[in-house]
Amino acid sequence: MNAPSMSKSRKILIVEDEAIVLRDIAQQVLGMGYQVVGPCSLGEEAIGLADLWRPDLVLMDIHLAGAVDGISAAQTIRQQFGIPVVFLTAYAADDILERAKLTEPFGYVLKPFSERELKTVLAMALYKRKAEAKLLTTTRQLQALSRRVLEVQEQERRRVALELHDELGQSLTAIKINLQLGERFKDQVPADLYQENIRIVEEALQQVRTLATALRPSVLDDLGLAPALKWVAEQSANRGGFEVQFHHERELGRLAPEIETACFRIVQEALTNISRHAKPSKVQINLCREADDMVLTVSDDGLGFDTAAMLERATTGSSLGVLGMRERATLVGGQLDIQSQPGEGSVVELRCPWRTQGEAF
Repeated sequence: MNAPSMSKSRKILIVEDEAIVLRDIAQQVLGMGYQVVGPCSLGEEAIGLADLWRPDLVLMDIHLAGAVDGISAAQTIRQQFGIPVVFLTAYAADDILERAKLTEPFGYVLKPFSERELKTVLAMALYKRKAEAKLLTTTRQLQALSRRVLEVQEQERRRVALELHDELGQSLTAIKINLQLGERFKDQVPADLYQENIRIVEEALQQVRTLATALRPSVLDDLGLAPALKWVAEQSANRGGFEVQFHHERELGRLAPEIETACFRIVQEALTNISRHAKPSKVQINLCREADDMVLTVSDDGLGFDTAAMLERATTGSSLGVLGMRERATLVGGQLDIQSQPGEGSVVELRCPWRTQGEAF
């Protein structure tokens, strides 16, 4: 059975075994602008309605007729559906309250209560649920991001190990063999043996430079953010076959190291996503100062995408590149905004406080 369609206002399930009290509470809740689902008077029925309607909150009388009292029903609803409960009770006995605490209620309303008291408890409980849901989403994102960080770390270690073994290992082995030949045949060493050793050493040095640049480009540390962004933009344009235009403050100066690193990695991730999915003809990167903020944007004229679906994937940990960019923005006190529509390209914007080298965070 499907639950009937309802508007977006908050839904409150009321469970109360006294008909007059039930009707009065329902009228008060409706008057506050909430929707009343149910209502009902039995614990067993409350569990079924909670599953059917998935309300935002349950107002639960502790003493109910039937085999399942309010505390047992609340515990089942909380455990199975994650729906919070506010207890209604005329009894404040310690043993009852101690048992009720085990269900992690979002509040208590002692009968008789005023409409003001009920309104306050409902508002606080719903606010707490919103905060709890946000915390749960953030926790899941951090868990997904942590797993991805460990996966990427292991992948990078594996890649570096293969590079060292296959490239540098072969070069060093070749040099060793040549040196052993030179030692064995001192008077009959081929004239070009030493030149070959020099060539192999030069190739090995180039391999080390390439490997180091892939891990962290020295241009970022040596020259700063603007040259590093220009470098990574040109690299991506050559690989992706699109045009890149880069505009920045002429008197940029050196920003705080953590900001430069965050900007570089966010642009790097954005360009990677563009190359893989967007199929653009042109990409624009802008870096400027607006009052006390640094604003960095990466825009493209590619295929675009549904931002709501993308953010949903990020929330569930399926789009970890977006999570990584947002985490980097948060770590420098900034905010990342992504705008796109199918067929209309996309814009990634980072806004954070403008801080130069040596300024405290």
